[in-house]
Amino acid sequence: MYNDIIEFLDNKRLKEALVQLTALAHEADNWQLSSEIESLQTTYSYMLQYAAQGMEDPERNKLYHQLLRTAYELADRTEATRKYRTGTGYMHGKYYSFQQIPPHSYQEICLSLEAFSENLGMAQITVMDEERRSETVNKLYIEHEKYVTELFDIIWISTHWTDEDLSGANSILESLLVPANDVAVMISAVTLSLIQVFDSRKFQFLIKAYQTHSETIVVQRALIGIALTAYYQEKRLKLYPDLQAALSLLSDSTPIIKELNKLQTLLLLSRETEKIEKKLREEIIPNMKISPEMLNQNQKIIDLEDLEDKNPEWEKEMKRVEESIRELGELQLEGADTYLSAFAQLKSYPFFRQAAHWFYPFDRQHPDIVKLFTNHKSTEGKSLINLLMESTMFCNSDKYSFCLALKDIPKQQLEMFTAEATEQNQILKEGSEQFAETIKGEKKPSNISRQYIHDLYRFFKLWMYRSEMHDIFTDDLSLWKCEALKPLMHTPENLKQIADYLFSKDYFQEACTIYYDELCNKGKGDADSWQKAGFCLQKMKKYTEALQAYAQADLLKPEHIWTLKQMAQCHKKLHHYQEALDCLYKVETMQPDNLNLLLQIGQCLASLHMYDKALSYFFKVEYMETAPANAQRAIGWCYFMTGKYAEAARFFDKLQQADEVLTSDWLNAGHVYLAQNNIPKALECYRQAENHCQSHDEFIQLYLADKEALLQQGISEDNIYLVPDML
Repeated sequence: MYNDIIEFLDNKRLKEALVQLTALAHEADNWQLSSEIESLQTTYSYMLQYAAQGMEDPERNKLYHQLLRTAYELADRTEATRKYRTGTGYMHGKYYSFQQIPPHSYQEICLSLEAFSENLGMAQITVMDEERRSETVNKLYIEHEKYVTELFDIIWISTHWTDEDLSGANSILESLLVPANDVAVMISAVTLSLIQVFDSRKFQFLIKAYQTHSETIVVQRALIGIALTAYYQEKRLKLYPDLQAALSLLSDSTPIIKELNKLQTLLLLSRETEKIEKKLREEIIPNMKISPEMLNQNQKIIDLEDLEDKNPEWEKEMKRVEESIRELGELQLEGADTYLSAFAQLKSYPFFRQAAHWFYPFDRQHPDIVKLFTNHKSTEGKSLINLLMESTMFCNSDKYSFCLALKDIPKQQLEMFTAEATEQNQILKEGSEQFAETIKGEKKPSNISRQYIHDLYRFFKLWMYRSEMHDIFTDDLSLWKCEALKPLMHTPENLKQIADYLFSKDYFQEACTIYYDELCNKGKGDADSWQKAGFCLQKMKKYTEALQAYAQADLLKPEHIWTLKQMAQCHKKLHHYQEALDCLYKVETMQPDNLNLLLQIGQCLASLHMYDKALSYFFKVEYMETAPANAQRAIGWCYFMTGKYAEAARFFDKLQQADEVLTSDWLNAGHVYLAQNNIPKALECYRQAENHCQSHDEFIQLYLADKEALLQQGISEDNIYLVPDML
């Protein structure tokens, strides 16, 4: 029913929408909503009556759009209330608990959060006994944590703020005594709420938080909230010109343009997380399992100096390990989430049942982990745990996971993490210096945004109640497509950077949309953009369009070798072999000894049945190439197509003696013997070809692909079809 109401409203069929909305409110069993819907119907009825009487009203258009916005809001509130009332799980439980025991108001929570800061300061000064002071401080943190969690829940559960709610929320935002970490958690709740249900007042709140708050963690979370809301609530934002104007005004700020561009990259990087997990699980970790025979049994380390005297396979294993580690390092430098699998199993602690806890900035004073730091002298210095907790490598929820896990390990092992790095503990000391380098940029906006995106990712993927909400990370999160964000993102430089990133990750269709539609076709494309647009189209198998793009690139950067080669490839795909040859001849003048190029020229000549010319190129490649198998295959085929079967057989026999024999080597040899009417020998070769195939059907497909060539050699069509049955 809710979807029908929204469809009516989208089509401006307000009267029918209100009828359905009344029925939905009955299901929600909420008298306040029913009353508001009835009031809206009455107002709209009066407006229709005045309009039917032909009365002029200069405010009618404004009133109509206000009624339409109110109808959308009431539909959202009613559907959310119905779900909370009839559903099960976390949201349902919170809704009912707030129905039974009304939560504190925002003003009351603000006062409590402010009192926490004041009381904490007083406790540090007035309580002299260290043990009593620690107990007092811990009690304050426990009480404070209850209010922060309540604040998170009432915001997330709320569908729409009243003016009083907004005023109370602004009090928290503007207070100099409320810790920035508390405001950051609050911003996360507002973001989650807005993704589900649009609320103009909450969106105003995010814009204000971004514009006015002094702490980077609040500003960056607000920006991410603004971006995600604009992306998911694009249709609703169009109903609020004032909010669109406020959003556009942000474009006057250079930082937001750069920060949004970086945010877009981070969101696109989140697409790679599952691929990284798969790569770690299936490739990198298995490759890092080194053979025991590679270890010196006395030193228990890899003896690199003796590798030359051992099995060469061991050296290959070493190189695979090095390559795997290098790949992982490159992914980390990009900002990719490489630690999800390591911490996924540590999200089952009771701490993570509360939704708010997934968004807590890491604080070693949190009641659930404070003893880890107070029971050991690890609060200062370069202990491993300090360096890990201060590092930007791990997101906040992973740091909490790590600390919660440490609480359960034996005391002796715990000392490894809490001890100072000393001369006796050289490994830790060296590690501490490396970790310290990563900490320097802790408060950089990009680091904070990256950690927050990773926190969000874990929440949507790992929270025990995640099925109650839509997983945003299953969407493409292409912010640049959002109309509301275009003033903030659509500069040629930004679009080029986004397209280049998509291009680097092989998202060719999306990259092409930006290169072609947003840059090239709007007169903002340089030769590089046209080249990449062409390559994207080529990868999408749109060869004609790719050639058009390459032609534009060639105008801007004439006779570019790479462009000419790609044009040749496209022409070959379209069977335009003469045009492909023309492109390759141009490249040949610049790279006369490029063996791969010579091979391609020969292939085009062969496709044009110019076998003598093709052979001259293939023989040149065979002479110059250290591994001439491909040239020999081409020579054998040319001899076959010109009826020189003995010469063709000689080359195919040579290929069959090589270490790596291809299916086509046996297949082509079979063709030669079939043309010579040497059926037993032909069948022998065809059987070898079939053995290289996954199935008999695959063999038939490969075999019949050469039907035209066999017919040209005078083999009857009947005989061609008899061969598979003779195998």
